[in-house]
Amino acid sequence: MKTGLFKTLCYSLGISLLASPITVPACTGIQLRARDGAVICARTLEFYNDLQAQVVVYPRNYPFNAVSPGGANKGLYWKARYAIVGINSMGKDAIADGMNEKGLAVGLYYLPGYAGYMNVPPKKIAKSLSSTDVSAWLLSNFATVDQVKHAIDSGILINKGIPLYVNGGIPFPLHYSVHDAEGKSLVIECVNGKLYSYNNPLGVLTNSPTFDWHMANLQQYLNSRPSDACLKMGEDTIRSFGQGNGLVGIPGDFTPSSRFVRAVAYTQSMDPSPSADEAVTQAFQILNAFDIPKGVIKDRAHPGNNVYTLWTCANDLKNKRLYFHTVNNRTLHMIDLMRYINTDKVLFFPMDDPMEVVQN
Repeated sequence: MKTGLFKTLCYSLGISLLASPITVPACTGIQLRARDGAVICARTLEFYNDLQAQVVVYPRNYPFNAVSPGGANKGLYWKARYAIVGINSMGKDAIADGMNEKGLAVGLYYLPGYAGYMNVPPKKIAKSLSSTDVSAWLLSNFATVDQVKHAIDSGILINKGIPLYVNGGIPFPLHYSVHDAEGKSLVIECVNGKLYSYNNPLGVLTNSPTFDWHMANLQQYLNSRPSDACLKMGEDTIRSFGQGNGLVGIPGDFTPSSRFVRAVAYTQSMDPSPSADEAVTQAFQILNAFDIPKGVIKDRAHPGNNVYTLWTCANDLKNKRLYFHTVNNRTLHMIDLMRYINTDKVLFFPMDDPMEVVQN
C-alpha cells in the first residue's frame, strides 16, 4: 500500500479515535523473563469498535514518511534499517505494538490529559514526527533500549500531528513502552512539550496519569504479598476463609491506576518460566485477568461507545515471534518475523484468520 494512502487512512482514523477520548485508554502492558533468558513483553488493547487491525511485516529499507500538522505527510522521511512485525489498524502504517529483528519492542498507550507535544516551527517540520509515528521510527532505527534512550535524551521533535482537538485535549495523546531482548524497559512521555524518559524496572505500563505518578502510587500497597497472612490473638490464630488473602486490598477495577497496581502484583509474584514458550503462556494467563468484556464499562457521555478488549498480544524478544488472539478468535496465533526477514515487500496477515497458528 502506498505511503500517501496510509496517511489518508491515518487522518481518518484520528477523527474516529479522538471522537470519544474517555472510552479509549484502557491498555495494560507487562514484561516477563524466562529462565532461558527470553524476555516476553505483552499487552492488551481496548477500544469501542473494530479497528480492522492487521499484523504487518515491514521489510528493511521500507520508506516511512511522518505525519505533519494538518495530516499531510510532510514530516521526517526515512528508510527502515531493521525489519519489523507489528499490529496496525485501519490500514495505517503507525504501529500500535511491534518488534524488530533485533528484539526491540515498542507499544503505543493512551495518555489523555497529560501528553502535550511540541510547537515545531515550520522550517523544522520536515525533521519532526507525529505521536503516531514514534513507534515506527524507534523500531526501524534502533536495536536496544540504551540506543533509544540516547536518541530521546539527544532530542527528537514530536509535532502536533493531526489537528483535531476535543475538550481542550490534543491529537493522539500517547506515551510509549519500550523493551529490548536484554530485559531493559523504558517509558517515553512528552508532557507540556518536553520529552521524558523513565527506566521501567517493572516493565508495566497502563495509561494516565504519567509513569512517575504510577510508581509513587505503589507506595500505598507495600503490605501486599502473594503469601497468605494470619493474625495471632493470644493463644488463638485467625485464618482466612481461603487462599489469596495476602493480596486483599489490591484494586480490582479497570482504571489505569488500579490496573497498574494489579499488573505489578501479578508479574512480580509469578515464578519465572523455564522457557520462552512457557513464559508466553504465562503472559496470556496474566492478561486474561485484564480482559474487559463489552458492556462492562459504559460511557455515559457517548452511549454505545463501550470500551472492550479487542486483542491481546505478546512479543518473544529472544525468538522474534509475535503471538496474539482477538475478541473474535481466541485461538493463539503466531507470526515468526525471522521467517520473513528477507522479504522485500510489506506483508499483511488478518488477525482473526492469519496463516500461522500455534500448535499445541
